[in-house]
Amino acid sequence: MESRKAMESRESKLLRLKARLSRRLRQVAPKTWVLLTIVVSALSISTGLVALAPEPDRLPAERNAIPVTVLAAELGTHAPQANLYGRVETPRTASLTALVSDTVAELLVREGDRVRAGDVLVQLDQTNAELQVQRREAERAEAQANVAALKLAGSADREVLEHQQNLHELAQGKVRRHRQLREQGSISQETLNAVLQDSHAQAIALSRQRNQVQSFEHRLAQAEASLARTETGLQEARVALQRTRIRAPFPGRVTSIQVAPGELVSPGRIVAEMYDDSALEIRVQIPNAHLPSLQAALTNGAKPRVSVDLGDRRASGELDRLVGAVAKGQSGVDGLVRLHAGAPLDLGRAVNLRLTLPPVSNAVAVPAQAVYGQRRLFVIEDGLLRGMDVERLGATTSAEGKRQLLVRADELRNGARILTSQLSNAVTGLRVSIGTGDGELASLADESVANAM
Repeated sequence: MESRKAMESRESKLLRLKARLSRRLRQVAPKTWVLLTIVVSALSISTGLVALAPEPDRLPAERNAIPVTVLAAELGTHAPQANLYGRVETPRTASLTALVSDTVAELLVREGDRVRAGDVLVQLDQTNAELQVQRREAERAEAQANVAALKLAGSADREVLEHQQNLHELAQGKVRRHRQLREQGSISQETLNAVLQDSHAQAIALSRQRNQVQSFEHRLAQAEASLARTETGLQEARVALQRTRIRAPFPGRVTSIQVAPGELVSPGRIVAEMYDDSALEIRVQIPNAHLPSLQAALTNGAKPRVSVDLGDRRASGELDRLVGAVAKGQSGVDGLVRLHAGAPLDLGRAVNLRLTLPPVSNAVAVPAQAVYGQRRLFVIEDGLLRGMDVERLGATTSAEGKRQLLVRADELRNGARILTSQLSNAVTGLRVSIGTGDGELASLADESVANAM
């Protein structure tokens, strides 16, 4: 009824306005009258349309609330995960050089081949080395013969010394008898002198033989030293022969071959390069936010787990140690990840890692869209949003394999309803309604938008 009375009042006002305009129009020129008639008619028509238009139905306030999805907060202990980037490296690389001067006879591997420890990579010409070995073997045989001959001569010298001593004793007895005969006048002085001369000659021979026996040990030591020198020379010749085969010092992969068959190489020339693919590590920069917890874990003997994305598969490993120094141009400390067996990688390859950090308490796992900006979260209380700042602890993976964020806040309670929908106008105090399904949420959202228009 009130709306009908309002419409009648507006119609009466419109009639009075038209009558007043008619009186005014009679007083103006005909052209002006026509123009004013058109204007008045347009105003009358627009006013009537507005007055006679039906009023829109008014919806209850509950139907204007924005439908959203929520998650019940479950506080607990979770292990955050951090996504990092690293590069594969190894502490064991080798540049293999030639140690002897000779020509390259054969290349037994190619770049990229995997080899075992001791495998021959490059073979040099062995002719000169083999001749040197033969020469040293002959010298050793000669020295061995000299030692054997000296030992035989030593035995003979000792036997001769015994005979010389006996002869010396006989000569001394003969001298004593001839002196007695000379005192008795039975022999001449010349005869005595001849006997004395023979005795002195025998004494000289005995002294020489005694010196020969006494110097035997010295001569034997010299011969044995000469034999030892020849043995050393032979070993050096054999080592030189072995060095004509350039071998892999450890298992790994060959990265380059820098010589060709027939090429003359000299000592110190690099002929091949390789690295140990069983000692590969991944160098990764640890953000400062995670550094204290990781340092504490490593100090206590714990090795944080690491998962490495290799494209077609994932490899597992552990954070082995921290470098302990900040490299120039970096803001964090580097960590070295050691992979478990059975995960060969290419040296220098860049990889994505997922590092499992030490567990944290009173943490809640929420979808990524639940966090607004960097650290803003909304909970629903009495149908209204309430914002709160949270501490981001990292990410985790749910049982369904979905990535979630770990957050923590002092005012966040167990069972609190956390907003998980993304709203462009999310502010504290905004009225929302909790939906029960995707289809119903979509229809409610469309209806809410239509009503707002």
